[in-house]
Amino acid sequence: MSLTRWLRTTPLAGFLEHSYLRVPQSGAGGGAAECALGSWETLGTVLASDGADAMVVRDGRRVEAAPPRNRDEAEKRIGEGCTILVRNAQQHDEGLTELARGFERDFHGPVNIHMYATPAGRFGFGWHYDAEEVFILQTVGKKEYALRKNTVNPWPLEETLPADMRYEREIMPLMRCLLAPGDWLYIPCGYWHRAEAKETSISLAVGVMAPAAISLFDSLRNDLLDSLLWRQRLPIIGMGEAGKGEELREQYRTLLAQLADDLQKRLQDERLVDELVHERLPPRRGDGPI
Repeated sequence: MSLTRWLRTTPLAGFLEHSYLRVPQSGAGGGAAECALGSWETLGTVLASDGADAMVVRDGRRVEAAPPRNRDEAEKRIGEGCTILVRNAQQHDEGLTELARGFERDFHGPVNIHMYATPAGRFGFGWHYDAEEVFILQTVGKKEYALRKNTVNPWPLEETLPADMRYEREIMPLMRCLLAPGDWLYIPCGYWHRAEAKETSISLAVGVMAPAAISLFDSLRNDLLDSLLWRQRLPIIGMGEAGKGEELREQYRTLLAQLADDLQKRLQDERLVDELVHERLPPRRGDGPI
């Protein structure tokens, strides 16, 4: 189970070239075989699991109440106009686990699956964006998604997502997409979105955390630890020598120039390119599990 099936006749390579990380894309009926993974029975099973991370929200705000722990409690909350969200649902259901593994094989990155159950005429969260690439699969009922390109904070990072996303500053036009059971929608990282259930519905949100360019520093740091240049201590002037500030500035100028030159050489090293390509390409047949 993976996006490859949802795409049907569209090659995954074509999706990656034209839509992934760029623009939203939807498909009708491609996820029909996976609708059972987002059934009311599955929701009840996941909620009853030890450690299930459930949340109750209503019209954009979290409801400070004990989350439901079974299907009956969930349906009661939904009857009160609340949306039930279960985060990391793939940890509590074998079918969802396999779905997550399929997306991990396709995109070679960490994946989580959130499950949403929303009453008709309501929405869970207001206008927001995510730092992940999000694939929505509608499994029960109908839900309409409104989307807008993000010019307020493009390419957001998870660790820097603001509490106030400043939606009122957005100027891009509105797009809408209505999903029925089996339909899917891809929402690129950073795209504004809000969903309203047209019928009482359940949907699965598959989140793929694509690495950002800044993550290259995490890889480079391991190499830099072996460098005498990068391990040297920073210069300092004694506390009683306040008048030597310009001397200290010159020492830092020299050091920073040396570090910049070293970093440039490392970033232009063809071996780094080979390592990055090796990490992002799937293994060949015979090289291990795929």
